[in-house]
Amino acid sequence: MFHERHHDSISSNISNAPLFGETHPQVLVLQRLLALITSVMAGTTLITACTVGTGQYAGLHVFMSLVLIALTSSTMLLALWYQHGDIPPKVLYLLYFNCGCINAMAILLHIYFSSGSKK
Repeated sequence: MFHERHHDSISSNISNAPLFGETHPQVLVLQRLLALITSVMAGTTLITACTVGTGQYAGLHVFMSLVLIALTSSTMLLALWYQHGDIPPKVLYLLYFNCGCINAMAILLHIYFSSGSKK
C-alpha cells in the first residue's frame, strides 16, 4: 500500500515537470509572432495567386501557392508537436529555418505573380 502511494506521487511529479525545462516568455512571443507572420505570408500568397493569376498561368500560380500552404501547414504541425514536447529541442532551429524559407518563398512568389501580371 505504501509502495503504491509512493509510486503515484513520483509519477505525478514527473508528469507535471516540463519536458525541456522552463520556456522564457520572450521565446514564446517570438515563436507565436513567427508563426503568425508565416501564416499571413502564406495566406496572402494564396489570395494573390487567385486574384492576380487570371491569365494563361493561373493554374500554375494557384498550384505554387497551394504547395506553399502545404509546407506552412506541415511546419506549423511540427511546431505544435514541439510545444507539446513530442520532439527534441534541437528541432526548434529547424522550425526557425523552415519559417524563414517559407517566408522567402512567399516573397518570391509575390514578386513572380506581380511581374507576370504586368505583361
